Amino acid sequence: MPLPSAHNTESPTTPIVIGRSASPGAGDAQSTLVTLLPQMLNRHSLICGATGTGKTVTLRYLVEQLNRRNITTLVTDLKGDLSGLAAPGGANKKVAERLPLFALDTQYFTAFPVTLWGRSGLPLRTTPSEMGPELLGRLLQLNDNQQGLLQMIFRMADRQGLLLLDWKDLTALLDHVDQNRKHLTLEYGNISPASLGAIKRKLLALEPLSPDIKGAASLFGEPALALDDLMQEGRIHLLDASDMQPAVYGTLLLWLLAELYETLPETGDSQLRLVLFFDEAHLLFDDLPKSQCDEVEQIVKLIRSKGVGIVFVTQNPLDIPEDILAQLGNRIQHALRAYTPNEQRAVKAAARSFRANPAIDTATVIGELAVGEALVSGLDADGVPQPVARTIIHPPASRLAPLTDTEKKTQRKNDPLRSTYARKLDRESAYEQLQQRREQLEAQKDPISKPAAKKNVVKKQSPLEKSVNRMASSFGRQIGRELMRGLMGALSGRRR
Repeated sequence: MPLPSAHNTESPTTPIVIGRSASPGAGDAQSTLVTLLPQMLNRHSLICGATGTGKTVTLRYLVEQLNRRNITTLVTDLKGDLSGLAAPGGANKKVAERLPLFALDTQYFTAFPVTLWGRSGLPLRTTPSEMGPELLGRLLQLNDNQQGLLQMIFRMADRQGLLLLDWKDLTALLDHVDQNRKHLTLEYGNISPASLGAIKRKLLALEPLSPDIKGAASLFGEPALALDDLMQEGRIHLLDASDMQPAVYGTLLLWLLAELYETLPETGDSQLRLVLFFDEAHLLFDDLPKSQCDEVEQIVKLIRSKGVGIVFVTQNPLDIPEDILAQLGNRIQHALRAYTPNEQRAVKAAARSFRANPAIDTATVIGELAVGEALVSGLDADGVPQPVARTIIHPPASRLAPLTDTEKKTQRKNDPLRSTYARKLDRESAYEQLQQRREQLEAQKDPISKPAAKKNVVKKQSPLEKSVNRMASSFGRQIGRELMRGLMGALSGRRR
């Protein structure tokens, strides 16, 4: 099997040379190549290993190889060190030393097309309406009573035509419910002051004091992410989540999975359209209720028919729920250190997950792997796991060091999606609608001051503004009917 070309676009089914076998008795040089089949990546994968063992470099190389095959990727970056994908490599001594092993020279190094999102790039947003009360409740870590109240509040917003597009819409809606609790109780049932107060406090807690940390408010707004933009062929979407709170990060990924599952058409198992790389994957499952964990398991199982593969990246395989871990057909295991009973249990679990190779004592080798080495087992064309191979990982072609601030600024400026997402929109929604209602009530209570009040708050609209407001109103009615969309709704049949 020839080594992959460094400069030509590969066929979507060309095997990915992940590295060379370091196992004893491997035979001639040609047989020592260790490969992964791209069409099998929709059976999902795991990249695992302790800090500093090379799993991020492996992730980078795999992203590059998928890009060469014109397969779109979305990569989450919790450390902010993957932006170098947009620049050619060549400055790292250890990478350069590995080139001869793969018959490569310095012409191999190249940059890749990257769209930066998050802290170092374009804002990635959704709306409270799109997220729905189930996932929003998970973000707020609500108990059952508080979750039930939040669902009732969303239902009330639906009936009253209140459009929830950003964070201030949520806070305004909760204030409205608080101020009109007695009246709303007659129509919607008991509204517990304690539960309502708890929801408001948890909203406030998600807005950190440090300006270096992005709270939940930054996640919501317009323009919201359009999946068509995410699905551009041959593009690497890199989400710098280094300033996100863990709860915000985990909820964002769950929302993305639910949106992809509901929105994308069926393609069958044979076509791979998108691969998601989830760094620090345990943050998806921390504090996740059992019912929602079961729903995520179903999404992971079924989303492959949409042409989507998921690569979970984590330090410990035990970070992933067992039922989801069992679905990950491709395994790349970097070194694990086993000093404590928990660490020893993790090593044994990792060793059992591989198909045995008589030449390798898997449990022992996991603790002996050098930086840049891994145990690799992929699926063959029939979906059967291959025997585990001790592997020297192929070097990446992009720069290991992140982009400088100046380079990131240039990258954002030249991005084709900048004109769509760089500028935040603030359409009329629940915040403005409730404010108008209050002003109208005040004017009715004091008719003498009514003309003055109207003069101060009413702005003459241009024909374009009137047209936009009519469209917003129509869109509000449409999306209001879909306020219950979210992870649970995607699978229970309420989202159609």
